[in-house]
Amino acid sequence: MKFTKLSIAALMVAGFASSATAMDLSSVTVKPYAQAKLYYEATDKSGNDLFSQAGASGQALLTAGVTGKFDSCWGYGFEYMIADTLGLENNLVSGVRMGADENGNPLQTQDWASQAYVTYSPCDTILSNTTLKIGRQFLSTPLAFTEKWNMTRNSFDAIVAINQDIKNVTLVGAYVGRGNGAKVAVSNGDRFASYGANAGKAKGAYAVGALTKFIDGLPINVWYYNLVSTADALWADADFTYKLADDMAFDIGAQYGSIMPKGSLDALDDSSGFGVKIGTKIGMFNVMAAYTSMDDKGTIALANTATMNMSDGTGATGGKKTPLYTANIYTDGTAVAIPGSDAWKVKAAAKVAGIGKFIAQYNSCTNDDNNPMHNVDELDLIYATKVAGINAKFIYMMRDVTEGAVKDSGLKDDTNHFRVILAKNF
Repeated sequence: MKFTKLSIAALMVAGFASSATAMDLSSVTVKPYAQAKLYYEATDKSGNDLFSQAGASGQALLTAGVTGKFDSCWGYGFEYMIADTLGLENNLVSGVRMGADENGNPLQTQDWASQAYVTYSPCDTILSNTTLKIGRQFLSTPLAFTEKWNMTRNSFDAIVAINQDIKNVTLVGAYVGRGNGAKVAVSNGDRFASYGANAGKAKGAYAVGALTKFIDGLPINVWYYNLVSTADALWADADFTYKLADDMAFDIGAQYGSIMPKGSLDALDDSSGFGVKIGTKIGMFNVMAAYTSMDDKGTIALANTATMNMSDGTGATGGKKTPLYTANIYTDGTAVAIPGSDAWKVKAAAKVAGIGKFIAQYNSCTNDDNNPMHNVDELDLIYATKVAGINAKFIYMMRDVTEGAVKDSGLKDDTNHFRVILAKNF
C-alpha cells in the first residue's frame, strides 16, 4: 500500500501538529475514531439468479481518523481509508464498490487520505462568529456534496467559510479545487482531479449560500454555484411546519434548481426543475409524499455536480444523487433529475424500540425520451438495527423498467437487488 499519497492539506495538518510543541499542550485535544465496514449487494441482472456470483459486488473498508483542537481558535481533522476485497471475488462476488486504482485494477487494495483539514475561528475579534475550514474535507450543499450511499465517500480539496454575524442567517462561501467523485462508485480513492467526475474542462468551483430563519418555522435557503468554465447553478428550498392541532403537524417543503451551461458547454440548454412535498406523523409512522418535475428543454441533470461528467456534454445521463424529494436508492439523479422527467414518491418510516427502524418507499419516474431507465418504478424496503455492537442495514430494492433495451446496464424488467451493510464503530 502507498501511504505516501497525501495532499498539501495533509501536510498542513502535520505541520500544525508539529507546531503544537510550541503551544500549551494542555489545550490540545485528541478524539480518535475508527470504523470497519463490509458492503455486499446482489442483483439478478443479465439473466443471473439474485445471489449468483456474477451479479454480486462486495468490498470491505477500514476508516480511521482523529479530530481535535490545538487551542480555542485552531482545530484539525485527519482521516484515512483502506479499501480491500478480502478475496471475495474468488467465490462470492464479481465486482467491487468503488473505482479502479490508477492502473485500472478494481481489485487492488487502495488507500488514501479522505480528510485532512484545519479549522480556524478568530478568537475575541470582530470575526469571532466566522469559521474557516481549509483542506481535504466532506461537503454538504445541495448541488455539490459528499455522497454516503456507497461503501466509500467522495471528498474535496476545498476552503469553506461560515459566518453567523447576522441574526437568523448563516452565510457560507466555498472554493473547491479538486475532488475524487465518481458517478457510480462515488469515490475514486486517491485519484483527485479537477472538480467533478473526470471533468477535464472544469477548473474548480465556487459556491455561496445563505441559510435563513427570518420567519419562525419557515427556513429559506438560497445557493449560487460557479463551476469554472463549465456552468452556473442556482438552488433554493424552503420548509414550513403547519400545526393543525397539538398532535397533528404537517411538514411542507418546496425546492427549485437550475444549471446553466457556459464556457466549453455554452451550446447546451439550461436545465431547471422544482419539487414539492408534504409529510406528517400518523401513529408510529412518519409519512411523506412528494412530486418533482424537470423542464424538458434542459440538457444537464439537476443532480450532484461532483459526481457527473459535464466536460463532454453528457451530464444528461445524471449525477448519481440529487436533492430532489422524489429520489429513491437507484431511481435517483440518473432518473428523476433528468430533463423532461416527472416523478412522485411516497414514504413511510417507523422506529420500534429494541428492534430497529423500518422504511418503505416507492417512487415512479416518467420521461418522454423513452429511455427505459428514465421511465422506471422502484420499491425500497429498508431495515436497520444494531446487533452485538454492529450496525446492520438490510435493503431490498425492486425496479420495474419500461419495456425495451436498457442501455449499458444489463438490467432486465422487474430487477431485484439485495444489499447488506455491516459496520462496527470503534
